[in-house]
Parts: sequence; structure tokens; C-alpha cells
Amino acid sequence: METETTPVATVTGLYRASFSGLEPLTIDTPLTMKEAWQNPVFYELELYPEHEDENLIVDLIYDNMAPIRLQDLIRGTDIPRGIRFWPDWFDIPPFRIMHEASTRRVYPRSPGIHTVRIRTAKRKRDQKIRDFSPANGGSTSPVFEFAIAAGSERSSDMTDEDMWSLHQNAPVSFEGKETADDAR
Repeated sequence: METETTPVATVTGLYRASFSGLEPLTIDTPLTMKEAWQNPVFYELELYPEHEDENLIVDLIYDNMAPIRLQDLIRGTDIPRGIRFWPDWFDIPPFRIMHEASTRRVYPRSPGIHTVRIRTAKRKRDQKIRDFSPANGGSTSPVFEFAIAAGSERSSDMTDEDMWSLHQNAPVSFEGKETADDAR
């Protein structure tokens, strides 16, 4: 009989920063274009006590693209010891267009609904390959959906000229690497 392993951490939700603290980020509470370009998206990790001394590796899967490696979280420096929940963040990929190996195009900061999955696992000292298997305390979050609004209803100070400058200066990515934009 196999023993069931518990994950080192699971993701409980996505959040946006506001003046009153962190607010849940959902399809019903979209980010504005300005927020998508300037502010990080927060997520909350639930850390399990039986793995309280383990360091974490974290990957982001944005709009079903290849995983993007996030910073490793080290206990005692990045995450205080003895806590149950810890907020962390990521930036929406800073590209106007991303291309997958299958040549599918993704527009990470464009208006519409976007998906995020975050996977976590234990970080091994001599780890050369990132192991997100359940045997290594790995966990993949459910798919979280959030929206980016076409207008700037939360930030009325953003003009069309501001929007154009944000898009115009953004690089293009092929499998996470910057490339020349054929459309320029």
C-alpha cells in the first residue's frame, strides 16, 4: 500500500493590491490595462506544518504556455519559519505577444480572460531538474481565471497615448525569450 504524501504548499487564490490591502482577483473584478502593466499579481501559499523546514520551488503556467520559473523561496530568509500562509507575487509576462513552439500566439497583457496555474514542490540542495512530482511534495493549483478590462475604469488618469506607449515599447517573446517583432 502506498503512503499518501502531502504537498509542501498549495495556492489558495489570486489577489490584487489596493489601498485597503489585498483583494481577490477574479473575472468579476478585472485589472485595468494600467494595473496589468504596472502592478504584480499576488497569490497566497498555504504552507503545511509537516514540511515547515522545506524550501520551495515555484513555477507559473500563464495562459497554458510553458512553465515560467519563479524565484525559489527559502525558509528563514524568503519565508519566515512557523507561519501557515504566505503571500508571494508574479508579474504578468512583459511581452505584447508570446509564441509557443506550436506557433500559437498569446497576448498576455491584452484585455480579456487569462488563466494561471501555479505549481510548487520541495527544493533539493543538489537539484538540477525541477521535480514537481507528488513524491517531492509537488502540487499544481487549480486553474485561476482573471480578467483584464479594455478600459481604465479604475484608473481614470490613463490616456490613449499612455496605452499606446505601453504597448509600443513591449518586447515580443518566443518560448519566453525575446525576439524581433515581425509586425514592427
